[in-house]
Amino acid sequence: MHWNCLGHAMWLCEASGLRLLFDPLLRPEHHCGVFETVPRRIVNAEALRPDFVLVSHRHPDHFDVPSLHRLSRIDPDAVVVTPDALVAWAARTLGFRTVHALPPAQRVALDGVQLVTTPSLGPDEWGMLVEAEGAVAWNQVDAVLRDAAHVRAVLDQALPSLGQEPTDARAQGVELAIVRWQPMLEIAAVLGHRTAFPYASYAELLAQAAAVRATAVVPGANGAAHVDALRWMDRYVFPVSERRFLRDLARVSPGTQPLPLRVGGRFHVEPGAVTLEPEGAAALIEPLDGGGGDPRRYRPHAIPELLDPNPNGHDEAITRPRVHAWIHETLAPALARAWPGMRVREPLRFVVEVVFPRAHDAFTLHVGPHGVRVEPSNDEDWDLLNVVAGSLLWEVIEGRRHWGDVLLAGCLRASTRAYSVDEHGLRRADVGETFLYYALPYDEAVERAVRHEVHTCLGRSSNS
Repeated sequence: MHWNCLGHAMWLCEASGLRLLFDPLLRPEHHCGVFETVPRRIVNAEALRPDFVLVSHRHPDHFDVPSLHRLSRIDPDAVVVTPDALVAWAARTLGFRTVHALPPAQRVALDGVQLVTTPSLGPDEWGMLVEAEGAVAWNQVDAVLRDAAHVRAVLDQALPSLGQEPTDARAQGVELAIVRWQPMLEIAAVLGHRTAFPYASYAELLAQAAAVRATAVVPGANGAAHVDALRWMDRYVFPVSERRFLRDLARVSPGTQPLPLRVGGRFHVEPGAVTLEPEGAAALIEPLDGGGGDPRRYRPHAIPELLDPNPNGHDEAITRPRVHAWIHETLAPALARAWPGMRVREPLRFVVEVVFPRAHDAFTLHVGPHGVRVEPSNDEDWDLLNVVAGSLLWEVIEGRRHWGDVLLAGCLRASTRAYSVDEHGLRRADVGETFLYYALPYDEAVERAVRHEVHTCLGRSSNS
């Protein structure tokens, strides 16, 4: 069995004559241009020839619509497998003829290959165990498990179904584990949370990686950085380098061989052994920009003022009026409807600051038992504050991207100090700090953006 590392979470597994493609990301940029792969590269799509395309969940660094569209045009008979109904819908709409929605904890027997989907605490998400020729690999992808005991429980249940119970000669049961390892602080800085080193979560990730008891471990996913315009975010998001993780894992689990996430490398997996051929998959990728080093540096000391990068060059004469109208006509009534459930007696002041390249707008929404009043002002005695890049907010409103892109870019910031106080003391209000979501819920924004991107891809196809 061979595992070809193609960047970030993208792997091509060759096993018993079958080709399994995990989380395809053909271009360097993803998340609507927020991130790029490290190192930057493009993938030779025509050379992949997958029999199965496995999409672990709907996050855009794993579920990249343009990549799926490209693959569907090359071979619509490749079988798509995913736990997520939205991913399944997109794959069918983009032209794949066979799409299977497969939940966690399912076993699939193919010709010479066995698959078991492993669970995650996250919804509509899985990892994947692959067995072929007597060897087992576990691609955890981004699946979240509770603790090290949960890791062992998953394996103790799954391995016997693959006929791979550990023996005295083969104690591990798993040869290659592609594991979660980065204790990411994705949005801590922009929500005003702690950005100090996350000791507890990192210790837990190390313990879970060691609990697999694999012959060899590779740090999975997290092969991406923010694009240049958003590079400051890298100071907060990625507190651990790959080198540090591999060093620490060797200390925590001395019986495990730590191996790097080598883009263009091929990992040969056989019973009881894993070897890395550093350039074994080089023909499948094309490095870009000279293959520079990792740009991520952890320096969690300050957060710069928000600027609107306006990546798609929108005209403010179009975007500003639409944003203003949305705040008055959609956000304000949504907050008024939600106020009774916020468990406060007094009105709350919601301040929205919208930063455009050439303008800085502010609105205070006074929300209480008598409805909502909007003022074109910035009340510094706010109860809740949201600051957002105007061009990206416009794209969310129009369904061209979703909230996750804006938040992960550092272009949406939120904070709350909303509470009620009386003779019994202070009680925090039951209100979401990113209150823009009241007007457009996060999941709805994701679905709108996916549908827009799918139809955009199909429109380009019909014009080409």
